[in-house]
Amino acid sequence: MNASTPAHDSPPWPVLVWRATITAVWLGVVLLVLAGLLPGFTIDRWPDALLAGIVVGLLNAVIWPALSVVVVPISVLTLGVGAILIDALVVGWVLNALPGIQLADFGTQLAVAIGLVVVSTAVSSVLAIDDDAVFDREVRGLVRRRRRMATTSEVPGIVFIQVDGLARSVFERALRSGDVPTLRRWLASGSHHLAGWTTGWSSQTGVSQCGILHGSTTDMPAFRWVDKAADTVVVSNHPASAHAIEQAHSDGNGLLAHHGSSYGNLFSGDAERAVMTMSVVTRRKEGRIGAGYGAYFARPQQAIRTFVGVVTEVVRERRAALSQRRRGVEPRIERGWTYAAVRAFTTIISRDVSVAGVVNDMAEGRAAIYVDFLGYDEVAHHSGPERVDTLAVLRDLDLQIGRIARAAERMPRPYRIVVLSDHGQTQGPTFEQRAGETLTALVTRLCGEGGSGDADAEDGRTESSAWLRPGRGSRRSDQADRSVPLVLASGNLALVSLPGEPRRLTREEIDERYPQLIPGLLAAPAVGFLLVRSQDGSSSVLGPRGVHNLVTGVIEGEDPLAPFGPLAPVQVAEVDGYRTVADLMVNSILDARTGEVAAFEDQVSSHGGLGGPQTHPFLLYPASLSAPPSDLLGSPAVHRVLKGWLREVGQPVDQPVGQPVDPSVDSAADRVG
Repeated sequence: MNASTPAHDSPPWPVLVWRATITAVWLGVVLLVLAGLLPGFTIDRWPDALLAGIVVGLLNAVIWPALSVVVVPISVLTLGVGAILIDALVVGWVLNALPGIQLADFGTQLAVAIGLVVVSTAVSSVLAIDDDAVFDREVRGLVRRRRRMATTSEVPGIVFIQVDGLARSVFERALRSGDVPTLRRWLASGSHHLAGWTTGWSSQTGVSQCGILHGSTTDMPAFRWVDKAADTVVVSNHPASAHAIEQAHSDGNGLLAHHGSSYGNLFSGDAERAVMTMSVVTRRKEGRIGAGYGAYFARPQQAIRTFVGVVTEVVRERRAALSQRRRGVEPRIERGWTYAAVRAFTTIISRDVSVAGVVNDMAEGRAAIYVDFLGYDEVAHHSGPERVDTLAVLRDLDLQIGRIARAAERMPRPYRIVVLSDHGQTQGPTFEQRAGETLTALVTRLCGEGGSGDADAEDGRTESSAWLRPGRGSRRSDQADRSVPLVLASGNLALVSLPGEPRRLTREEIDERYPQLIPGLLAAPAVGFLLVRSQDGSSSVLGPRGVHNLVTGVIEGEDPLAPFGPLAPVQVAEVDGYRTVADLMVNSILDARTGEVAAFEDQVSSHGGLGGPQTHPFLLYPASLSAPPSDLLGSPAVHRVLKGWLREVGQPVDQPVGQPVDPSVDSAADRVG
C-alpha cells in the first residue's frame, strides 16, 4: 500500500463554480489595484476589470495547457524565463483586446503578469484556496496527458526520497515537535517503520550516494582528495570528478538501471533519465527535450511563482542572518548575499524542478526514482541543524513528500515511498574560530613552507553549491600543486598531502622532512586524532595523549578513538586500506561536554568525519517491505537493502540492463504486489 492521506477526488461542480467566481472577482480586483499602481496600465470601469478577471481565469485554466507544447521547450532552455516573457506577451495582448483597458508597453505587461501571480498566491492563502488542491488538480491533468505513453504495471515502483544531511536524532526530535507531520502520520499509522544506519568515516554525500546508488565506495577517502599518481585533486561535486568516480564504481547495473531516473544527485545510479545529476551533466539527455521538466514548466505561472519564492527566500535568509548576529547566537558564521542566492537555489528552484520531475516520472510509470532534496543540508551548514530557519525548510520538505505520496495514488502503477538520509550533521565552532587560524595556515607554519588548500572548502561551499560555482568566480583548480603541502577539508575531516613521491609517505619520512608537523597538529586545540602509516607497514591513530595501532589493536595511553564510538576502529581501518588515503588524515575533536565538532571549513554545522550525529542517518520504509539489518554499516550495505526491496516488489534488478524482461518474473511479482 502507499502511505499518504487519501487522494483528493475532483470537487463537486458547485465548489468549482464557487472557486471560479471568487477567482474571477479577485483577479478583477487585483487588476484594478495594479492599474492604480502602474502608470502605464489603465482600466476605465470596474465591469471592465471583472470581464478581464474572467478572461484571465479562462486563459490560465484552458489556453496555457494547450500552449504547453510550445512553452515547455522554451522554458527548459531558459529555466522558466521564457515562460514568464511569453506569459507577459499573451496577457498583454489579451488585455489590450478587451474594452476599457490599455497597457503602454512590454515592461508594463511584464509587471502585470508577475503582479497577478504574486497577489493571486496571497489571495489563495487568505481564502484557503488550498495550494494542495491546486497541486492535486494539476496531477490529475498530468496523468491524463501521460496516459498513452505511460508504463502500466501491477509491479510496484519505488520512489526513494533523500533528505540530504538529516541525522536520525534530529529527525526523531522533529517527529516529536510536529515539524514533519506527514512522516509522523506514516509512523503512527504503522504504514512505515524507522531504522538507522551508520556511515563510514567519510560521512558526506559523495561517498554515501556512490555507495547507495552504485554499491561501492572503494578509494573514496573523503569529499575531496588528492590522486598522487595523476597529480589531480578529486572533488566529488565537480562534473569531471563525479563522472570519473561513477565510471570507476559503476558496473552498469546500479540502483536505477532498470527504467529509473535520478534528480539532484551527484551520481546517476545508471539511470536512463538524469536531471540535475552531476556525473552526467554533460550527457545528452534521454528522450524529449527537457525530459522531466514538463509538469513544472507547462504553465508560466509556476515559473513566476518560483521566481517570487526565490525573492522571498533571499529576504528570509537575510533576516535570519541579521537576527542571529543581533541576538549573538553562537556558533555562527558570516552569511552574505551570495549564500542567500545559493540557498534560494537549493530550497526553491531545485526543489520545485525535482518535485515536478518525480511526479512526471511517476505518471510515465518509471520503475525506480531517486531524488535528493538539498535544501535542509545547505541551510543547516550555515544556520545550524536545529535552528528556526533550518527546521522551516524541513517542514516544507515534509509538505513536498506528502504531495508526492498523494500523487502516487493516481499513477498507472502502484508506488512505494522510501525516505532516507545520506548522513547527518554535527554543530560546533569552526577550527579557525577555536584555533585562531585555518588548518591550511597551521600546516604551512609547521612545515615552514607555502601550503595550499581548496578555496571552496575554505569558503564553506557545499556540494549543492557546485551548480552556481562558475558564476561566483571560484578560485579552485583540479590540478594539484605537488610542490607544497596541500590541505583539503571535508567538514571536520581534513587530508594533508605532502610533496615528494607519488605514494603515501610514512611517519618516519614525515618526521624527517617536517619534524614539527605531527607534534604541532596533535597540540592544536581542535584536533582529535590523525591517521599515519609507519615504515613497518602498520598504521596508527595518534591522539594528544595516546596511540591506537590499527593492525595489532594495541593502545598506548588514552585511546584517541574512544570518544568516537565502538565502530570507529573499523571505520578508520577501511579508509586506511584505500590507495588514495592521504599522508595524514586529520579528524577534529568531539567535545565531550557539548557534543560539538570543529569543521575545517567555514560552516556552523558540518559532516565528513567522525563525531556526533553526522554518522547516523536513517531509513523510513514501508511496512510491507522487509526490515533492514539492525547493524547497517556503510552506504554499500544500504545499496544492498534498497536493491533487495526492488527485487522484493518484483522488479528485474538481477537481469543485465537491456535484456528483455521475463514475463514470468512480472507474473510472479503481480501475485506478490
